[in-house]
Amino acid sequence: MVEQSQPTPGQRVERLRRASGLSRERLAGLADLSATTIKFVETGRRLLTLRVAQRIAPHLNVRDLGELYGPTVTLSLDTRRSHPAVTDVRRALTSWQLSVTGEPATVEYLRGAIDSAWQTWHTSRRQRTEVGLLLPNLLDATQKAARLHEGAERRKSLALLAQSYHLAQAYLAWHGDRELVWVTADRGMAAALDADDPLAMAQASWYAAHLLRATGRSEDALERLREAQALIESRVADGPNEYIEMMADLYLCAALTRARSGDQSAWADWDSARNLVHQALPADYVGLRTRVSRPLVEVYAVMCAVDLGAPDEARRRAYSLDPATIPSTERRGRHYVELARSADLEGAPEAALHLLAKADATSPETVRFSPAARDILTRLAAEAPASIRDDAIRLAERSKMQP
Repeated sequence: MVEQSQPTPGQRVERLRRASGLSRERLAGLADLSATTIKFVETGRRLLTLRVAQRIAPHLNVRDLGELYGPTVTLSLDTRRSHPAVTDVRRALTSWQLSVTGEPATVEYLRGAIDSAWQTWHTSRRQRTEVGLLLPNLLDATQKAARLHEGAERRKSLALLAQSYHLAQAYLAWHGDRELVWVTADRGMAAALDADDPLAMAQASWYAAHLLRATGRSEDALERLREAQALIESRVADGPNEYIEMMADLYLCAALTRARSGDQSAWADWDSARNLVHQALPADYVGLRTRVSRPLVEVYAVMCAVDLGAPDEARRRAYSLDPATIPSTERRGRHYVELARSADLEGAPEAALHLLAKADATSPETVRFSPAARDILTRLAAEAPASIRDDAIRLAERSKMQP
């Protein structure tokens, strides 16, 4: 009697998807992945990484990842690496001060403190560690100011409180409790609404959209982005540059959201963002907190191409983009990770490892905490050609030891 071989993880995914009545495009949208990723996994062109398995499992009614990988494999659905400062940030977010006394910090002081914290986020090689140290006091100060100030000063304080929640969301996104990330998004929106500030509300919608997309609610994310665009549209033509910057960022977020659902209309949103940045902002403009700029628009083009499963297009888009021009160390590190993802799609492990090493040299915490970087590096350490496997193992070990 001939022993039948076990189905591959990709074949298991396809069988479970069909049994759930889902198309590849629908599963991709629910899991915030590209349809190309699902196709490549099912056809064996790409390994089923833990990140992808975690995202698709709930939508396939899978509770034990052994159903995807095989009967001898049992994996936890929660493997995110935590950061040492999460405990203090959580305490600041969940300490409800029922009685607040004393003199609140001035709006000018808080604005300077928040701007400085964002500058640290974008310029430090270890942005998560440094911002993690700043966040508890920043949250306490902005919460206190929003409680004690009155009138116009209170509304300004609330807008700044929303910014402190947005920074907390950026910090927690890769290594915080999921419930805590939702807290930051919800409170950021609530503070922006109480401030009655259209720009603050649009910013809060941008952050909420990222979280909605990450939890498989891409259509909801796009709806929130459309609402935010409508809110500030009348102010874009005659208002300060911050409104143009915000509108461009809303388009970029929409482009990425569509790309991760395999929707080619992502390029229409990207074109709208590019036109705004090139035609309505100074050539050297860089958003203080968002880093919206001409180079960042090109970074998003690479991201969209990778998520659409088009590594050739990603390579073409990246060809003339000098990483040194990206006005954020954090975004530069993520750009190298995106290029590594593109190389991984093409089956080029040497290039993927080289690009992850570049990411590590730029921003070690990006490689340590980025789910995509960790997935690629874990596989390279186990499966890369012998000529580079030792290098992959060393990089994997070094990334584990980063603070």
